[in-house]
Amino acid sequence: MANFPSTPKYQSISTRVRHYNLMSESINGRLQVRSLNSSRREFTVTYPIMTKADFEPIYDFIIARKGNFDPFDIALENPTLGTEETITVRFDGDIQEFDAGVDGYYRFEVDLIEDI
Repeated sequence: MANFPSTPKYQSISTRVRHYNLMSESINGRLQVRSLNSSRREFTVTYPIMTKADFEPIYDFIIARKGNFDPFDIALENPTLGTEETITVRFDGDIQEFDAGVDGYYRFEVDLIEDI
């Protein structure tokens, strides 16, 4: 399995936990919720402003993954433990966007979903 480039180091991580439940509402308004006993973490990883040379390894990695087809490993800080852990993830969707400014600097933020 491929590893997401470790340099440049990310600037910040936003972590969310998604719980999977089935909900249905009957005609009389009664709401029923059933848990699927499944949850996964979702991450938004933000990188600092980069030069083209800094961004190229990330760009090459994105192209090689073919959207969210191939899972990969990334080392992220666990916010509850304060330690770094390796997590198997996929891109959240087939489109990855980045900004290439006229100043020659790149800005990149990526959404990831834990692969379970």
